[in-house]
Amino acid sequence: MASLITTVTTSLGASATVFAPLKNLSKFMIIMAMTAIGYQTNLKKLITKGGSALLVGGLCWVLISLASLLMQKVLGLW
Repeated sequence: MASLITTVTTSLGASATVFAPLKNLSKFMIIMAMTAIGYQTNLKKLITKGGSALLVGGLCWVLISLASLLMQKVLGLW
């Protein structure tokens, strides 16, 4: 929603520099929310109950990264 408002107002003539403080504020708020969630995470419980899900997620991350690098090599981008 914020990007839509920014796009519309800048296309109507507003300066993009007006939104720079709001962009920084939104980054700060997201970091604070993620920190609050992280503080309430019990890592021991997460690993014991969700170990297989973490393993699958990590494996998917590696495979997607390798596929991306392979496609970049095939397309001559890397």
